[in-house]
Amino acid sequence: MTMTIVGYDPRNGQFGGAVATKNIAVGSRVLRGIGEVGMVGFSGHEVQRIRAIRMLELGFPAETVLEAIKSVSNGRGQYSIVDRKGKSVAFTAEAQFPWAGSRAGLHYACGANTMIGPGVVQALGETFEQTEGSELLLHERLLLCLEAAQETGGDNRGRQSAAIQIHWKRIDANPYLDLRVDDHSDPIPELKALVHIYLQTYPDYASKTWPTLEGTGGYPILYP
Repeated sequence: MTMTIVGYDPRNGQFGGAVATKNIAVGSRVLRGIGEVGMVGFSGHEVQRIRAIRMLELGFPAETVLEAIKSVSNGRGQYSIVDRKGKSVAFTAEAQFPWAGSRAGLHYACGANTMIGPGVVQALGETFEQTEGSELLLHERLLLCLEAAQETGGDNRGRQSAAIQIHWKRIDANPYLDLRVDDHSDPIPELKALVHIYLQTYPDYASKTWPTLEGTGGYPILYP
């Protein structure tokens, strides 16, 4: 069904996530984040993303958020969470998927289900770990993780959609980066191409034209 990774970059405070699956429009339902707050990637019980991100916004650590979600999940779902301090947790409910697994490490959490084997989760995690401290930006690292996981086999049904989000400053009204490939025969390379086009088009979008809460007259904004 899905392979997901969420991560944190302590150098600039960015949070982000990337996901791919053999299903249409995965970007509409798995990832959720807020700058300076945290990032979550939920599969199989996606409605709980909202509760999780609100708890992170209130300052609850990742472990507490996970336990709260598990208590109402009825043995369903796969959850990857990174909190504002970069602490991470990952969990997969045994009752839901034929083959699935999760992994959490320094500044990241990931999971995969309906996959060919455990190599997918291993590739996600190891690629993030190997690029820790490199000059690569968070969106580049997350895309590399998806590529590495796909090379191990990916979703055992094939591929169809992929998405990436990056959240930076909490005051931002929108994610710094939010791109999706909803229906494509090879969505990960297509997503990578979209990111390249986007950043060429808006190389300094965040610093010069990014909409913030300061520009809304004080009206609250629901974070995407």
